[in-house]
Formats: sequence, C-alpha cells, structure tokens
Amino acid sequence: MTQGPRIWFRPTVLRATLLGLAATLIAWASWMMSPAILTRLDWVHYDTWLSFQEQHREDSPLVLITRDPASDTRFGPAPWDRALFARVIEALEQAGAVVIGLDIPIEEPSPPGRGGAASDALLIEATTRTGKVVYQLATTLAHNSRNAVEGVEGSGAGRPLHGEWPRLTTEMIENLRRVELEANSLSGVARQAKGVGHRLVIPDEDGVVRRVPLFTALREQAIPAFGLAVAETYLSPGKVSIKPGQAVLLSGARLPQGRIRDLSIPTDRQGHMLLRFLREDKGESIQRIPFQALWDAIGNRESEQVQRWVAGKIVLILDQDAPLVYSTPVSSETSMDSIQLSLLHTILNEQWTREASPALEILLTLLLSGLAAWVLLSIPGWRGPLAGMGVVSLHVGLTCLALVFGGMVIALFTPLSAIVLSAGGAALWTHISAGGRIRSLEGDIQRAQQDLIGVREALVARESRVESLEEDLEAARQAEHQSTGRADELARSEEVLREQFTEAQLQEESARQRAQDLVREIQGLRAVTLKKEALGDSGQESLRQECEVMGITTRDPKVLSLFKDLRKAARSSLPVLIQGEPGTGKELFARAVHRCSLRASRPFVAVNMAAISPELFESELFGHVKGSFTGALADRKGYFELAHQGTIFLDEIGDLPYEHQGKLLRVLQEKTFYRVGATDSTKVDVRVVAATNKNLPREVSQGWFREDLYFRLKGLVLQLPPLRERHQDLPLLAQRFVLEAASQAGRQELSLSREALALIEAHPWRGNIRELQQCLQQAVALAEGTVITKEDLRLPRREGDEGVRQGTEADTRELLGSDQAVLTCLRIHEFDMQATARALGWDRSTVTQRLKGMGFRALVETRGDQHKAAMDLAGSPELARRVELKLREYYQHLIKTMQPFASVSPAVQACRKRFKNLPDRHFKFVELLIQQHFDRSVRSQHHGDF
Repeated sequence: MTQGPRIWFRPTVLRATLLGLAATLIAWASWMMSPAILTRLDWVHYDTWLSFQEQHREDSPLVLITRDPASDTRFGPAPWDRALFARVIEALEQAGAVVIGLDIPIEEPSPPGRGGAASDALLIEATTRTGKVVYQLATTLAHNSRNAVEGVEGSGAGRPLHGEWPRLTTEMIENLRRVELEANSLSGVARQAKGVGHRLVIPDEDGVVRRVPLFTALREQAIPAFGLAVAETYLSPGKVSIKPGQAVLLSGARLPQGRIRDLSIPTDRQGHMLLRFLREDKGESIQRIPFQALWDAIGNRESEQVQRWVAGKIVLILDQDAPLVYSTPVSSETSMDSIQLSLLHTILNEQWTREASPALEILLTLLLSGLAAWVLLSIPGWRGPLAGMGVVSLHVGLTCLALVFGGMVIALFTPLSAIVLSAGGAALWTHISAGGRIRSLEGDIQRAQQDLIGVREALVARESRVESLEEDLEAARQAEHQSTGRADELARSEEVLREQFTEAQLQEESARQRAQDLVREIQGLRAVTLKKEALGDSGQESLRQECEVMGITTRDPKVLSLFKDLRKAARSSLPVLIQGEPGTGKELFARAVHRCSLRASRPFVAVNMAAISPELFESELFGHVKGSFTGALADRKGYFELAHQGTIFLDEIGDLPYEHQGKLLRVLQEKTFYRVGATDSTKVDVRVVAATNKNLPREVSQGWFREDLYFRLKGLVLQLPPLRERHQDLPLLAQRFVLEAASQAGRQELSLSREALALIEAHPWRGNIRELQQCLQQAVALAEGTVITKEDLRLPRREGDEGVRQGTEADTRELLGSDQAVLTCLRIHEFDMQATARALGWDRSTVTQRLKGMGFRALVETRGDQHKAAMDLAGSPELARRVELKLREYYQHLIKTMQPFASVSPAVQACRKRFKNLPDRHFKFVELLIQQHFDRSVRSQHHGDF
C-alpha cells in the first residue's frame, strides 16, 4: 500500500513533475501573450484535415436560389421590389417547399421607388399565409453589458421574437455573445416570420473563422444563427434547450425518412459550434438555381418544373449584394451566406466536431511534458532523446486520432511546446548535475592523452629504429654476398643486426599495443562526456554540428572560426560583408547570418546585383507606383520593402555600377527610399548582408567602388578561404556530394575509390565547392561499377607542378598520383606505417621510402625548417608532431651516413648506396641536402678561422 506513493517522491519523478508543471505554465502563458500566432499553430491539423476531408455526398435537402446577371439586368440592382419575393414565396409554398429562407434586407421599409408600403404588405401577407419563412436579422455585437433594446419599436419587449426559442437566464446571458439590432425598428415581416436568425461571424485570434455562435443574447431573448433557425423550422423539434458549454438540444426532432429523436449539437461555453465547411472543389450535391430561371418557370406556369426543383426541400433565396468575406480553413474568401450554409449543412448531416475543454488540454499537456522530462532524466545515452521524440510522436498521434475518429480538436502546438521545454529543461539539468563527473572524466582524458602522446613518440622512435636496422641488415646481406674473405665476420654482424631488429620489432609492437589501449580508453571516456559536448556552445565539434544544421560541411579551423564570429554578430543588426572566390559558399553563410539572427522568422530576400538591368535598378530594389513609367500597370514592392524586418542579401555587390552605388548608400544610411513615381517616402527595417568575389579595398583605391558605401557595408567582414586551402574538408564534401548525387540517381551503393580521393585532394579546384559538386555529379552519372574511379572524375591534366618543374612529365604524373595517394593514406591512418602499408597492400619498407623521399623534398623546400616541413606533410596540427619526429630521425640518419666524408661527391655515393631503395625522383633532394650540409660546414670553418 505504501509502494505507490513512494514513487512520487523519487528524485527523478519529482524533478520530471516539476519540470512538466513549469513547462506547462510557460507554454500557456506564451499562448496568452501571443494568441494569434499560437492559435494558428494549435489549429493547423484541424485546418489541414478540413482541406483534405471528403464531404458528405448524399442528396442534400438544400436548394439555393441565387442572383445572376440576367436577373440583375431584368429587375435592376438591389434592393428589389418585395412584391417579387412575395410571389416567389407563394409559388414555392405551392410547389411543396418545406422551409423558405430569405437573405434580404427587412430592417427598413421599402422605398417608394421599389414598391413602397404596398410591396411590404404583400410580403407580410405571403409570409403570414405560408407560415414557413425564415429571415435573417441584422445584428451587431453589443458595446456595453446592458445590451438594451429600449426604444426599439415593435421589439416585443417582454416576449421573444420567436415563440419557440427559450428565454435566457442570467448565467446564460453572461456566457453568450450579446448583440444589438442594427435598425431602430423591427418590420412587420420579421414579426410574422416563422423564424429569424442572425448572421454574426466572429473570427478566432488569427483571423480565421472556424466556428459560429449558435445563439446570441438580445436582452433576455435568445437569437439563433440563421442556419440554426432554418434547421429548427425543417426539423420541427418539440422543444429547444440551451446548455452553454455543453450542447443545444432539439428534443423530438423530425429527421428525414420519418425518424424522430433528440438532436444534441455540441457547443462551447459561449455557444459556439465548430463547422464542417462546404467546398466547391469537393463536389457537394447542393442544387443551385438562378433567380431568373425560377422566375421564368413561375411566370410560364411551369408548376411541375418548380415542383421538381423544390418539393420537400429547404429553399434559400440569397439576395444580398457584395457580401463581406472571411478567411476560413478551406478558403481565404468565404461569404457570410456560405458560412451559414455550412452551418445548416453540418446540422442536417450531424457532422459534429467538439473542442477539448481547457482543463483536459492542460491535464494532457502536464502529463506529456512530465513524461518527456522523465524519459530524458531516466534513460541514458542516445535512447533518452529517442524516447523524447517518441513522446512528441505520441502527442501528435493522439491529436490526429482524436480528430479523425473522435471528432475532438485538441491543441497541437501549445502542448508540443511544453514537451520541448520540459525536455530541454531535463537535458539542462542532466548537463548541470553531471558537471563534477564530467570534470573528473576530462582529467582522465587529459592524463590518457598525455600518456598517448608519450607512447606515440616512443612508437615513432622505435619505428625509425626498426627501419634503420632493416636498412643496416639489408646492407650487411649485400656486403656478405659481395665479400670473399670476411664471410664469417659479416655473418656474425648480420646475426647481431637480426637480433637487434627482432628486439626492436617487439618493442615497436609493444608500443603500438599500448597506444591502441590508450586510444580505446580515451574513446570510452569521450563517449561518457558526449552529452556535455553536444550541449555546450563552444568547441570545434559543437561549431561543426551547428554548421551542419546550416548546410555548411566543414572541419576546417579557419571556417569554424569564421562561423563562430558570424554566430556572435548575427544577434545584432551589424551589416555583414562576405568575401571569397566564386563557389566558396557565400550564400550559405548569408543564410546562416539570417537563421542565427532574431529576424529568422522574417523574410530572407536574395538579390543578384549583377543580374539587375541598369534601367530597372530603382524599380527592382525600391519598387514603383502604378503609371510611373510605361508598363507599370500596378503598384509593385521592391526587394527592400519585401525584406522589411528581415534580411536582404546583396550578392555580387562588387558588380554594382558606380552611378547606382550612391542610391544604395542613401537607403543604407537613412533606412528610407522613394518608390519610382511616388511622392511619399517608404521606411524599412532590414539587415544587410553583402557578398562579392572582388577585392573591394582595391576597387575603392582604383575608384571603381565608393569608399563611403564600402565602410557602410563593412560591419563584419568574413573572408571565406578557397577549397584548395581546406584540405580537411575535401573528403567530407566529396563524400556528401557523392551520397546526394547517388541518392538522386537511385545508386546508393556508389562510393569513392582511394585513387579518386587522392586525385580530388591533388586538384586545385579553381571553381571551389561548385566545381567539386559538378565533377562528382558527373562522375556518379558516368560510373559503371559500384566504385567511382579516378577515370570517372574526368579531371583535366595539369601542365606541371611547382615542386617538380625539373622532373619529366612522367615524374610529375607519378608525384601527383602515387605520392599524393600515399600521403593521403598516411594522413588517414595518422602516419602509422604498418596500417598504411596494410591499406595499400605494400610492405612497410616501400611506404617508409615514399615518406622519406617526400620528407627530404619538404626539408629542401622549407630550407631545413623541420617544423614547417612536418606541417606541410601532416596536413593538420594534430599529426605534425609525429611527422616532425620521423623527419628528425630521417635527417639524423642522413647526417650519420655522410659524416665520415670530407666532400660532397663521396658522401653522395655513400648515401646512394645507403638509400638505394629511395625513388630516383626524390634522390635529387638528398643531393641538395648533402650540398647544404657541406656548405654550412665550410661557412662554419671559415668563421671559426677568422
């Protein structure tokens, strides 16, 4: 008995409950502050459902008599002579119409030119004799609580306008909408009608009409909606009861096919009913007859035709001219008559839709938000966010199922925002509470990383020792074969070297195993701290993930640093100038500025300044008024006005003609402009982001670009690096573009070969990312197998390379191909010689000779700067230290080999024998290093003698 209550006092459940309660309060408070926006979001599923819903297609008892151009021509503009309607009412009654509803103005007497009092008398007589006519009553919302009708002639104070509608209690009057009559008198037509009804339409906070007040209060009398008054006359219930907040009950309603039963119409506390709107494009079976056709049939005494049209039907005569229109879920222009017709159609077909009570919605919001917080607090790792997404899916599913199968509308966005808030609060709590543990783990990671650095440096030294002993062993073997007198001595030397080589191999393997153990330890520790990295707003990985969200794929530190500056500056209104070569992603960064700013929900307007005709510059940017020039047939907004409160992206700003730069400067300075042909200025609030591939400071110095405009645009300058300087991004971008192109082509099995990737990394990409994407799209289209080869890339051959101009064309191709491929593979395997050799299918000595040759070349090109040479080969700071150690060992081995010699020539000969496996194209760099060494020795001796 005590186990259940204890659950609520468990820390996780208690925290989840408090987070859910706080999120619920914040979500509903936000709805109170922004009802228009949140109302549209809360009802989006209902509006969508109505848009796609199939309507009731059985034969409808409704017949519409509508005005048409022919009747307007014959009887003139409204209002028509009421004698016409009197004759039509009598003809319809004789033809068997069950109810006749008229949408004609009856508040004022007929003017003398339209029949006068005689026509009114004929209409009153026809209404009284028929006994089945319903009129619309013109009302407006009351401006005060008294809702008085004093002074209304014939209002029937003390008796209802319609005898069968109930009187209202004080509680009902407080809940219902209160109205006033538009006219100062009630005509005799209204008093003699079978029923009267209002046409009041009240949109929701977002301006969309979704419901209609079934009843309004006129003093102590209940005034039904016109559609309900017609339905009541048609169904003839024995009694009508009003229960605000529950339903309108028609007791003993006489339904078609002779059925008699109680009809309960659901309403909210204000007496509003949700509608199922009629749609013309869904093929409703409502008969529509032009007034002129009906009049001709009556005049020609075609009683059988009229009877076929209206016998046993509800006939509605729609005569109001130029009705007001409203926005509804199915149309942006729906008339009041159409809304009342939808109300009548909904009642007759009993297509009820109920709105969930606020108490139920708050309870559901609290439960779901608490559940979301609990799953994130309780479930570790990636399963927590996945379970949180499950709670979101549960809410969306319940909302849709309740609407489709239960006819109940539950708010969509407000509970959803509470779920997101509670989930965010739970994630933040987890992040804060795990701070101590994370700091401890960070210490463990730092310790393990320091150990790993030491082990890797030892591994490099032992690899170099193994490689040196391997060369010594090979040299000893060669000497043994060539010698005839010292065979025993050389054999013993070879045996010693072999033992040393075996021992060095064991030490290398031990160091390699220790390095792998430390890597696994660090990865395990990082897996625990993954949540912290994902939640933090600093660090390279966090920036990279944010870039991915913006569509920017990068690991390059410079690009990430630019994005960090962009993110900080985006929150202000500071102008941003983005510079870079074509194809470097300037528009992506411009959109990122917009999405990271407070204007993200406002328009983003991109303008290519180079594509605007000089003659249309002002019209395109600032707009024009009708008639301002030939072809200006209507007012038109310019790009600046379209971007009001948002961001305008001025691409290729460097190509803007000089004569237009002053006009643009004025807008940027004063935030106002004149439309072409306008006399009044227009004020705008826009964030300006500009981009160019030109050197604007040079353009300013040469007089092609205005200096004052340049400094107006130069708020934050982002200089995007070209793709050839983003070595780390090439594999990422290549993989992304291949996946995208393969997915579009339906060839998801395609992948890049190592040779193709090596060729991509060696290519200069003058067209940057755009050129790379086009190249890979072409390769996907041309590839025959499941792997994209370097031949599929169809890249043009380069004429030569800076570092090998002295070599032959064959050497150049070899260096660009084979050496670059080896270097790429070394970088991928973090310069682990054994892993690289295994990946390439070579022996390790071959990989070692390739790296040694590239290292000697890099030392020559950097004039002996080992650190810079290591950076050039490593491609990233993380690998530079390891490469530098290897270069130091290689260079020391070279120095050791040449030390016994006093001149260049014998030293070169000795090194050629010692490094005989080194590719010939690289040995010239060995010769240069030997020459530099002896030159330094000569200079040193000279200074010493001096």
